[in-house]
Formats: sequence, structure tokens, C-alpha cells
Amino acid sequence: MEGRKALAWASSFLLCAGCVTNNAHKAPQSISPAAPAAAPHVPQAPPTVATEAKKDPKTGPRLVVALAKFKEAEARTLDREPEKQYKIRFQARDLYRDAIKGDPTNIEAHRGLGRVYVDLGDFERARETFIKAQEQFPKESIFWYELGQMHNRRKDFAHAITCLNKALDMSPENPLYLTTLGFTLARTGRNEESLAVLTRAMGLASAHYNVGRMLLHLQRTDQAVQHLRQAVAANPRLETARQLLNDVENGRRVQVSLEFEPGE
Repeated sequence: MEGRKALAWASSFLLCAGCVTNNAHKAPQSISPAAPAAAPHVPQAPPTVATEAKKDPKTGPRLVVALAKFKEAEARTLDREPEKQYKIRFQARDLYRDAIKGDPTNIEAHRGLGRVYVDLGDFERARETFIKAQEQFPKESIFWYELGQMHNRRKDFAHAITCLNKALDMSPENPLYLTTLGFTLARTGRNEESLAVLTRAMGLASAHYNVGRMLLHLQRTDQAVQHLRQAVAANPRLETARQLLNDVENGRRVQVSLEFEPGE
């Protein structure tokens, strides 16, 4: 129901925009006192948004996808209100479904639908969504990435690494894929492999810094200190690494998020 409302909203938005554009471009007709003559030429108004939407039927679904992404972002802010969060994620799901009905080739709609299923904890439907999208878009590496992220959410790191490597096979220098793979390798204790991959994405100093942060998260403090020292040695101006190293060496309590930071 919410998805249908969104489609109606998108159509109304386009139609209203067309009306405003038409009114704004109508040329006034002057009254000539001369003898009857040929009707004055009225310049043709430029194409309105509504007209362009008729030419490109994908415009409506793109607007619905934008609204669905907004809903996704809103839901992420509601961790303390799980019932409301759940409801909004279902709204996002329905919006993505309707966008796919309107334009089955919209890649972002397929990605979003799978992501919402992951957020809802429905991993089987998420997997089915991503695999179906892979079959429909075999040249798109992004769905291997999304599958990898789904496995990461399940803490199935072995399958996540396999999927992320397949994404990189298709797009070898993609920084998002490199960073995520490096993060996952570090999470499983494969530090040297993680360092090599992260260095490709962000440079040696930041790679050491982020591996160190992951090791702190895993409470492997001695190994973390080694990487943080190497980060500072590789780039003495990397203040984030220097500060974190100083905190750890002085026994201060540190909180480390799992998000990677570029550092440099």
C-alpha cells in the first residue's frame, strides 16, 4: 500500500511540476488594433517535467527508489524504537518492490530490496533477491558485494570473503570492495592479507591503522600496538593513529567502531 502511495505521489509531483512549467512559459497574446491579420505566432513551450516523464517511463521508479532510500536512512536512526524501525523498513521494502515493477532494470531498486531484507533479518529472501539480480545483471559486480555484506551480517566470514573476492575479480581496483574485503580479513585474524588489500585501497599507513583498530576491537592489544606503531612510522603526520597509539600505551580506555577510517 505504501509503495502504491509513493507511485501516486511521484506521478502527482511530475504532473504538478508540468502544470507550473506550462503556466510559466505561456506567452501573452497582444491585441492588435490593425485590420484582421494572421493569428500571432505563439512560441512552443519547452518540454515539461511531465512530458519528459512520458518520454522516459523510468523517471517515476527512480523517484520511488529515492524515497525508499530515505526510508532506509530513517530506519537506521531508530535503533531505540524497534517497532517504528520495523514498520519503516517494511515501507521501504514495499517501495523497492513497486519500483522494480515500474522498471525491472533499476539496479538500485534490486540492491535496496535485498538490503532491506538483510536489515529485517530475512536472510533467505535477501539471498534470493541478490542471486536473482545476479542472473538478470551478470556483468554487475555490486551484487557479489551485497552478498558478501549479507554474509558479514551473519558472521559467515568465509562466504563473505568468497563473494567479495568475486566482486573484485570483476572490478579489481574498486575501493569499496577492497576496503570491505580488508575489513573482513582482519576480522578473521588474517592480518597480513588484510594489510595487503587495505594498502591497495588507502595506502600503507592507513592500512596499518585500520588493522590496528580491528585488533583492538578483538581485544588483541599487543598486536594492535604493533600495527599502530607501524602506521605512525609510515606516516608521522597521521594524527588519528598517533592519538590512538598514545591512548592505548597510556592505559586509557578506547572505544573502536567497526567502520573503517581512511586516516590519511
